[in-house]
Amino acid sequence: MSPHHKAFIAAFAISAIALFFFRRPFSDMLGAKRYYNWALTWLAITSFAFILTNFWLFAAACAAFIFVFSRSEPVKPALYVLLLAATPPEAYYIPGVAGINKLIAVSPQLVVAFVVLIPSLVSGAQMKKIARTANTTDVLVLLWLILQVALSIRAPTVTHMLRLGLEELLALAPLFYVLSRYPKRLEDLRVISAALVLAVLVLSAISMFEFLRSWRLYNSIPNNWGSTAPLWYTFREGYLRAAVTAQNPIAWGVIAMTGFGVAFATLNDGVSRFYRYAGFALLGAGVIVSMSRGPWVGAAVIVMMMVLVGPKMITRSIQLSAAGGLGLLAAMATPFGNRILGLLPFIGDSASNTIDYRQQLIEVSWQVILEKPFFGSVNFLDHPKMQVMRQGEGIIDIVNTYLQVLLGSGFVGLFLFVGILLSTLFAVYKAMKSARSYNPKLALYCQAYFATIVGMMLTIFTTSSVAPIPLFFWSLIALGVALTRIEAVERRKAQAPAVETQDDPLLAPEAAPATRFAWK
Repeated sequence: MSPHHKAFIAAFAISAIALFFFRRPFSDMLGAKRYYNWALTWLAITSFAFILTNFWLFAAACAAFIFVFSRSEPVKPALYVLLLAATPPEAYYIPGVAGINKLIAVSPQLVVAFVVLIPSLVSGAQMKKIARTANTTDVLVLLWLILQVALSIRAPTVTHMLRLGLEELLALAPLFYVLSRYPKRLEDLRVISAALVLAVLVLSAISMFEFLRSWRLYNSIPNNWGSTAPLWYTFREGYLRAAVTAQNPIAWGVIAMTGFGVAFATLNDGVSRFYRYAGFALLGAGVIVSMSRGPWVGAAVIVMMMVLVGPKMITRSIQLSAAGGLGLLAAMATPFGNRILGLLPFIGDSASNTIDYRQQLIEVSWQVILEKPFFGSVNFLDHPKMQVMRQGEGIIDIVNTYLQVLLGSGFVGLFLFVGILLSTLFAVYKAMKSARSYNPKLALYCQAYFATIVGMMLTIFTTSSVAPIPLFFWSLIALGVALTRIEAVERRKAQAPAVETQDDPLLAPEAAPATRFAWK
């Protein structure tokens, strides 16, 4: 049996075991039929990815299967979120015609978007809602899209310019505008959040296998599809850095950290203590085995923000500090104490060369930025001054998303990018404070998304926007915007007279029980 088929058996078996293990809490939350469909969809897409060695055959099978199963899913964006990281984010160009070498790049994630998201986006009713309900973040995202499409004019040929502009639109517009508007009620957002957490739980189980066996299961998929991009095994302190479908350990760490943050809402939403503890343990392990310090710090910040913006802040801060100190002492008492100390951010000396690289990158990039400060450069990686940053693998890794935006889009792009983050963060925080007076469950989801956005903002300072990080970044922003809209509707419901809420079905009270963040 070939290593590829062995990898398929391992990935399929671990996925099935994880889905079976968490069937009870998610079936209670979603309904048994929906959960069965989700589990079947995940296993089917995993099977297609391994068995179909031609990408276009895989794309066709994937699209057909999702089209059939999405018809019974009332919250269709949940399927998109569920499958965001189900397969490697490799992109392949559609062959060109009439003298054009190639059309647009298609990834598995874009295939799902074509089936699930784009039909909702292009409908007339949906477009009217987008125009009618714009807020600050919507305006900033629209300006960001216009800027990115406009900057594609810097491409050397007309066909290249059109291709870049279309790819920018397809990558962001369906994702943001559908995810930010499709959830009309808290129940819709609960379903989408559950899809995200369930997917990361399954991948966390697989990442543990990769870490323990020093074997990356999904590396053979891009090779069979015809990818020529090298996929390296990277180690730290003798341990393999798990990457699962992300193909990159830092990207996997960001995905695991995002699921870990959203789980503070999902796993505290009526889930029993056993499954809550098991879920957090598995998600935390997924973050750890990425062996990536940025996501580690991001996950720690998420926990801190959950405490700092929650009730009983002082008491829980003391508990958190004591637990962290005792955990570190216990870890240091093990035979692996020195290795653990070397891996810790800020105080460890493992991979200290990466810190030197980041500092030098900022210094060199600043010189390049000053030459084109307003809109950046499309070919900044080819600048002579940047060549000193080329690493042994032959690449220049811009390990800072903010710096990457500044180099490619200038200070105008950076202003819009940071504005999108801050406007979403402040809106979610305001919604959280408001919801605590009338809907504790909604406040819990706002709290979890607020903490996760803060963790994401910090983590992307330490990593470039390699696929699939942008998909999770923009999904998180879009769902944060959706939360603020849901809170506005819920607030009007809470303030409306009882007679009006009985007459208006949109203002009917939700029957779900109140839920709060369970620390103990």
